[in-house]
Amino acid sequence: MVSPTQNPKKTGEDGPSTPSKPAFEPREGKQVKSSITLPDELWHTVLECPCTFPTAVFNTVMLNLIKNPNITSSHLFRADIFYDSETDHSFNPDDASDPYRDGLVAHMKKELQPIRANWPDFRLERTVVRQLIPRNPQLDKPIVQTCHIFEQSRSEGEQTEHRQLVLYIPHVLKLENMPFYHPTVSQLAFLHTWKSSSNLPESIKKLAVSEETNGGSQEAPGTLTLLYRLFPSETLTTKLSRTALKLLQTIHKHGQGQLAGYEKRVHHDQIIPQKRYQDTYTLLKAKYGRHLSEKWVEVTDPGKHVFEDIAIAAFLIELWRDMYAAPQLIVPMNGNGGVPQENEEDGGTSREDEQLPSFPGFVDIGCGNGILTYILLAEGYPGFGFDARQRKTWSIFPEETQCQLEQKLLVPKVFQDAYSPTDSTGQTPSSDSSQPEVWHSGIFNSSSSPTNLPPKEGPFIISNHADELTAWTPLLAYLNNSSFIAIPCCSHDLSGARFRAPAATARARAEAKEEKGKGKLDHPLAFETKRLPQQQQHEVDEEDTAAGAERDSLSTPPSPMKIPESGSLRKSLVQQRLASAYSTLCSYVVSLATDEDLCFDKVEMETLRIPSTRNTAIIGRQRQQMDGEEGEDIESRLLRVKELVEREMKSDIGTVAREWIGRAEGLMKKPGSGH
Repeated sequence: MVSPTQNPKKTGEDGPSTPSKPAFEPREGKQVKSSITLPDELWHTVLECPCTFPTAVFNTVMLNLIKNPNITSSHLFRADIFYDSETDHSFNPDDASDPYRDGLVAHMKKELQPIRANWPDFRLERTVVRQLIPRNPQLDKPIVQTCHIFEQSRSEGEQTEHRQLVLYIPHVLKLENMPFYHPTVSQLAFLHTWKSSSNLPESIKKLAVSEETNGGSQEAPGTLTLLYRLFPSETLTTKLSRTALKLLQTIHKHGQGQLAGYEKRVHHDQIIPQKRYQDTYTLLKAKYGRHLSEKWVEVTDPGKHVFEDIAIAAFLIELWRDMYAAPQLIVPMNGNGGVPQENEEDGGTSREDEQLPSFPGFVDIGCGNGILTYILLAEGYPGFGFDARQRKTWSIFPEETQCQLEQKLLVPKVFQDAYSPTDSTGQTPSSDSSQPEVWHSGIFNSSSSPTNLPPKEGPFIISNHADELTAWTPLLAYLNNSSFIAIPCCSHDLSGARFRAPAATARARAEAKEEKGKGKLDHPLAFETKRLPQQQQHEVDEEDTAAGAERDSLSTPPSPMKIPESGSLRKSLVQQRLASAYSTLCSYVVSLATDEDLCFDKVEMETLRIPSTRNTAIIGRQRQQMDGEEGEDIESRLLRVKELVEREMKSDIGTVAREWIGRAEGLMKKPGSGH
């Protein structure tokens, strides 16, 4: 017996009860009287549950699951769509013998053509053929699957019963050929039944009230049913029942979420198509994953660091494929001794490559364990990495990689020029890190770099969880005329100190306040950073009001009283309006890049598919040419950066330089971590 998932109302002493979501209450197929005719005796009703979302919502959910099977199986990457009848103008669902006659299907490979199917008393509406792509193709092979959408409507008086059935048919004939990630059934179907009437909106309203007040005792106007078509001589196993429960629960959850107005907050693949990224990731994972994990010498988890850096390398390679002509590939692990090789698909010269600039090299600032640098070098992209501390991992790399990894301390040239090598007592510091030979100026088009990089365009700057260097990344990119990617982690200001970043630069905040003073802005400054209520000094009676939150964004409250902690984990209205420290850090880096001194006019953001909550990539690859910039020497650029740093830090450059170098000296003394 399948136990229903209870979803009781939540009550507490600190406030009114929280409205509950409709409960997921599945019933076994034995308890369900079938309301439709099944095609044959191999079909079985497995589970059914009530739902409160209409057919249109079910259709939206199922189309999303067809396109994104990874939602229901963590073993899958995605689905590649080979055919969709929506784009086939010859598709004729009224042709029972062959609805695809004379259409696109005739030109497809036989193994990719949709498998014909009918369902008694239902009308075919749409057909999709997809290929399920597994995360690990070395364990499981991709399979092709036909997805049919059928519909049926019946009216009786003022009531209409509408049914939509989604049928999955894997292109697998034998049970033993079914991959692990797919249920061991020959077909499966999802049926949505919806009873509607002229007063349906009112009935839905009453239903919602009923569920909140008495636990959902009123009968729902809809049902979800899952059906299996078993292979001959097979029975319904416990594993198949568990799979059915998970599938039905996912559809119910997504349907109720859609009904409640859920909107997806995180959008992946805005810059690089999902297929390109995942295909490259799969290749790199097979090539480097086990090799690096087995040789891991740090105390940290290789499963996180290795595969996170492989994923970032895959993203960078695909990003560079769009920006630069592909370099010759160097394959040091294939027995060719690292000899550059032409690759027709990845490294060969194409007509598109001839129109793209040559790759300018890369520099991985704060490279940490060096895995990202190693993979990019091994894939044929010239560059180097440096970090304040040498890592044990560097020793496992080939010699040609080790000589491109250096223990260096980034002391930006504006700091070096302003730094006086004396401490507060007037004595010269004795630390080795205060010696210029272990410093890197952040000017990469110089002979001091380990590799000779083209002077016309600076190297692509990589700042992957580089902490103190994150805010400096767009500044270094401006100084070197480089493109960059920054993946922020911890928040540090331009002196290297920990802080909660504002969401914009001082200049941008001042300009916005000036605009508001002129009456040109009629809303609070969206990027004003506020502390949490229990840290904020303000009047108690406004702590949870929208007016108080709006006031806090523009002024300092007068009351010296601090808000006591209530013990409740629920967010107040003020807290709900606060952006997270990570999101404001990302916004701050974007604001630095787009500052009129640096002029990156196209800064893009992408949520990376990596095993980390710090997964936002900020990419600057287009700068707006400023008046008089052509022929601008490095000294002029350094002056702009100096002025920006002093403006942000509200201090002279010499003071900021001493703070940076003092912190950097301590950083070099710390033991290296896995990253």
